[in-house]
Parts: sequence; structure tokens; C-alpha cells
Amino acid sequence: MTIIQEAIETLETIPYRGMRPQDFEEFWLEGLRGDTWIKARLELEEIPYPLSKVEVFTATVQSGDQIELKGYYLRPRAINLCETLPGLVRFHGYSSNRGQISELLFWALQGYAVLALDVRGQCGKTPDSRVYPAGAFAGWMTLGLESPHTHYLRQVYLDGVRAVEALANQPEVDEKRIGCIGKSQGGGLAVIAGGVINALGQEVNLKGGVKAVSAAIPFLADFRRSYQLQSGGPMEELSWYFQLHDPEHKREEKVFTTLDYFDGVHFAPWLGKETACLVSMGLKDTVCPPSTVYSLYKAIRGEKKLLVYPEYGHESPDGFMDQQIEFFAKELL
Repeated sequence: MTIIQEAIETLETIPYRGMRPQDFEEFWLEGLRGDTWIKARLELEEIPYPLSKVEVFTATVQSGDQIELKGYYLRPRAINLCETLPGLVRFHGYSSNRGQISELLFWALQGYAVLALDVRGQCGKTPDSRVYPAGAFAGWMTLGLESPHTHYLRQVYLDGVRAVEALANQPEVDEKRIGCIGKSQGGGLAVIAGGVINALGQEVNLKGGVKAVSAAIPFLADFRRSYQLQSGGPMEELSWYFQLHDPEHKREEKVFTTLDYFDGVHFAPWLGKETACLVSMGLKDTVCPPSTVYSLYKAIRGEKKLLVYPEYGHESPDGFMDQQIEFFAKELL
């Protein structure tokens, strides 16, 4: 038995620790109804760029709570105006930002229209003007932790849906050929945004849908186990929160009940059987432990593939990019 086979056999025996709230669907439908009163549109301003085969723009999308989500939008320069383009929404990792134009250029030159927006309040140009009911430890995981209605991630997830919808509303984009891609936090957001829009989008008359998802070493899954096993990364913020506010863990269940509304494992089935997924994990990952990634992977119902890297932690080998190219070419091009 190989190391990978042994690891999968062990992971199959580890139970998922989260609990899907009874009002999970109603909670997110309520959020969507309150967030979609403004149509999701890209406001674009072209940036001069020294390549003739692509067009590069700064992009702004107004969120449902009227925050300007800032980022980049790239598309191949039109050759046949009668043909629409496949689209990709790229989500970034925790405490990062939209990235560099050159990173997105990689996809635009293959023929995709690509949108990358900053996650609100993190390290890009998108602010977060929401008022939270209490303070938090440095970072974002404990902002508004008192209730799922006030937690930071609620609006972040709705922003992700809005990004997909804004891309789908671009006239040059084929709404039936949209993919989501991301690493770590971005991988979790790719699954979550795709799941929400696929399962609930029609209820609020959204145009978009997600056909393919690539989630590398995804975060935002199985928060209970992630908290127990983490060593470094965002879940350490919870440890400091408990030390300062609840050293005896009397409120532990309430904290994780709030986080259950944001657990990617509960969103993964919403992608549906028609959406293909590529997931990766590192067996030495202490930020997103393998058991949490595997719980997310198991919850996906459509065609899926798991790439396991025994010698990697919270990173992906260079060859993973070739796997992504092949995956999206098959599903979207």
C-alpha cells in the first residue's frame, strides 16, 4: 500500500465534526434576497498593457451593502465578436489580495475572461465599512462571531456570489461556461460561491452558474477539526479569542454553531452533479489539515478529482498548474 493509499484509507475513517444548521438554506436565501437588490455589474477602466492579445482593466463591482469591490478584469482581445468567452473568477488566499496582472494574464492568454476581486477588508483596495458588535482578535475570523448574521464571512460569501454574477452579466462571457478557481481561502470561496449560486441563484433571478471549480488546499472547511489540529494560519485567531474571552470554553458550542453557517462542507453539495471539481491537498499541511480538506472533497457530488501531495504542506507543486490547465480546458474551452 502506498503512502497516498494509506492516507486516504485513514481519512475515510475520520468523521466530519460540523453540523449543518436546520435553517441553513433559509439563512442564505435571506442573505441573497437582501444582497441582490442592485444588479451585479462590472465597471471597467482600461489599463495600458504592452501585449496586443489581451485587454486589461481595473474592475469595480458594487456589493449588496454598497461597498466597492475592487480588482482586475482581463479578456482576450476580440477576434470574432460573434463568439462568447468562457469565464473564470479567481479568489485569493487569506490576508492577500487580487494579485498581479501577470498572474491573471496566464489565463487570459488561454482564452478566458478573468475576474479577480479583493476580499473586503483584507490586504487589497476593497474596504470593509461594516460595523461589528464587538472587537476581535487580529485578523477576520472572530469579527462578529456572536451571530451568523453579524459574522464577517457572511458578506464575504455574498460578495463571492456577486463576483460570479457580475462576470456572467458581461456580454462577451458565456454564462454557461464559468469556472471558479482559488487556493486556501480562495479554494474555499470558489466552492462556496459556486455552491450558493448553483443551488439558490434561480430563487433570486441570478443569471450566473458555475460549471467547474478548482480548489487547491481549500480553507473554510470543518472548522471544529481545523481548530483542533491547526498550527499556524487563521484558526489560531480562535485560540487567542478563547484565551481572552472564554478561557474555560463555556461558549465553545455557540462559537462553532455560528461557524457552521460558513463551513464549506455544507456548501459543497450545492455545486450539484453537473459541476466538475479539482481539489488538492498536502499531507503535511498544518494550516488546512488533510482531514478537513477530505471532508470537503467527500461532500462534492459531481465529477471530482483529488490530487494528494505527500511531501507538501500548505502549498502546491508547480505541476499542479498543468493539472488546472487540463481541467479547465476540458470543462470550459
